[in-house]
Amino acid sequence: MDRSVEANPLDVALGINEETTDSRPVSRRRELLIAAGVIAVGGASIAVAFAVVPATGGDPFGPRWWPTLLGAGIVVLGALLVGVAIRRPDAASEDAPTRRGLVRMLLMLAAIAAYGVAWYFLHFVIVTLLLAAGLTFVLGGRGWRDLALFPVIVTAVLYGVFGVLLGVPL
Repeated sequence: MDRSVEANPLDVALGINEETTDSRPVSRRRELLIAAGVIAVGGASIAVAFAVVPATGGDPFGPRWWPTLLGAGIVVLGALLVGVAIRRPDAASEDAPTRRGLVRMLLMLAAIAAYGVAWYFLHFVIVTLLLAAGLTFVLGGRGWRDLALFPVIVTAVLYGVFGVLLGVPL
């Protein structure tokens, strides 16, 4: 059976039954605003990294190093987005955002915010399993592999890298 015509249970529960395919002109200004937002997030990451109190050992790879590197990488990628937005020829049109897409985006942002709050009260493994399963469900995963196996693998990899190999207290 073609999955594209099956009713998504999340869409049915939220009352989303239409998928608009309106087109609108591509806005270079919108692309530049997105790039500026990416650069601002990277700059904020760097600023927050400098608020971290350095260790007394004088290690060049102290607690500021990794967040600063990530922030710098985000700024560089934002600058690349600016370059692409300026140099790319205008397209005739692009698809307008759909209600389904906007609802999914809001649900994902709410799930990530709830993850941050729940992490204060529950263990990393529990909240990460729930987040991975929830995001998979919101994005259309429905089988046992999607909703059980994938979150277990993601959580195991994250816990293994950060909790075991890097020794980050989770």
